Amino acid sequence: MAPLLELLLADRPDLTVLVTSTTPTGAEQVEQKFAGRVEWCWAPFDTPGAVRRFLTHWHPRVGALVETEIWPNLLTHAAARGVPMILLNARLSERSASGYGRVAGLTRQTLSHLAAVAAQTESDASRLRALGAAEEAVIVTGSLKFALDRSALRQANQQERLQFGAGAFDRPVWLAASTHPGEEEPVLEVFAQLKAEQPNALLMLAPRHPDRVPGILGMPAVRQYQVVCHSAFQPGVGATHGEGEGAASISLTLEDDVLVIDTLGRLGALTGCADAVFVGGSLIPHGGHNPLEAAAWCLPILSGPHTFNFASIYRDLFEANAAVEVEANTLGTALLDCLGQQADTEEVAAMGERAGAYQLAQEGVVERQWAVLAAHLP
Repeated sequence: MAPLLELLLADRPDLTVLVTSTTPTGAEQVEQKFAGRVEWCWAPFDTPGAVRRFLTHWHPRVGALVETEIWPNLLTHAAARGVPMILLNARLSERSASGYGRVAGLTRQTLSHLAAVAAQTESDASRLRALGAAEEAVIVTGSLKFALDRSALRQANQQERLQFGAGAFDRPVWLAASTHPGEEEPVLEVFAQLKAEQPNALLMLAPRHPDRVPGILGMPAVRQYQVVCHSAFQPGVGATHGEGEGAASISLTLEDDVLVIDTLGRLGALTGCADAVFVGGSLIPHGGHNPLEAAAWCLPILSGPHTFNFASIYRDLFEANAAVEVEANTLGTALLDCLGQQADTEEVAAMGERAGAYQLAQEGVVERQWAVLAAHLP
C-alpha cells in the first residue's frame, strides 16, 4: 500500500490518514515509512463492541480495506454510519472463495456493503461478484504488487553495497527470500550442493519473520558456516559475526558464507545483490510470496508448487519461462542450472530479462487503484 499512501498524502494534504495493522511487523513498517505523516493504531477485533468504539473514536469519512481483509462487523457498522468502504488490491483465491461460500448469507451481506472493489485480476473480480459484491462496484485494476519504483530500488541497493564493502558480492549469490519453518532445511541442503561446485558462493537467507532468526542461527546446518547478520551493517547496531565474536562494525568478507537478513524493509534493495532468487512460502502450503521484486531486478526466479496467493502472477511467469517451479528434491538441480559451474549463463540471463519485461509491462496499477480511492474521498 505504500505507493498509494504516498499519492494520497501528496494529493490530499488536508486529510488526516489513519493506518491500522494487525501485526507488529506491519506496525514497524508504518513507523519506518510514514512516521509523523500518518496516524496509526491496531485494527479493532471484528466484534460489534470493538468496531463501534473504533468508529466512534476516529469518526472516519471513508475507509479502505486491502486484499482479503473482509471484516463483517466493520463493514456492517461502517455502512450504518454512512462511511463508504472500499476494498483495494482485492484478491480472493479459489480456495478462499470456497471457504466464504460455506457462509454464503453472511458473505453476501458483508460484500454488499462495499462501495467499490479494485480487483487484482478478472478471476478475483468474478469470485467477489459471485459471492455478493455489487456488479457495478467491481473493476479490475491489476495488483499493487507490481508497483515498484526501480529507480528507488537501485539507489537503495547502492547504499547497501556501500555498507557491505567493495567486492562483497563478486561471487555467486543466492537469495532465499521470505522463508518459513520447514524451508530453511532444504535451502541449506541445496546451498551445500552449490558450495561443493562454487566454494565462494554466498547465501542471503531472509526469513519472512525476523523474530525467527535466533532459532535459525542455532540450526546445526547453519552453524557449520561463517554467518553474519544484516543488522551488523546498520549504523549504531551491533550483531554477531561468525561464532562468538560479539558486536562489531564489519565488512562482508569473501570468507562469509551466509548473510541472514534480520531487518525489515530492506529486502527489495538487497535482492539486487543476488544472482538468483528462491521465493519462500512455496515449498510448504503457505501460498507463496511476491516474486516481482526479483523480477524487477531481472533475476531468475525459483518457487515451490504452493503459490496460490499469487496464482496468476506465477502462472504468467512460468508460461513466459521467467521462473521455474521446483519441489524440495529438485531445488538443487534448478539452482545449479542457474549458478553452478555448468550453468548456461546466456539462458539464465534471458530468463531474468523475461521476468523483468513481465514486471515492467504491468506498470500503471497505482494510478488505476488511486482513481478508485479518489472517487470516494470527501
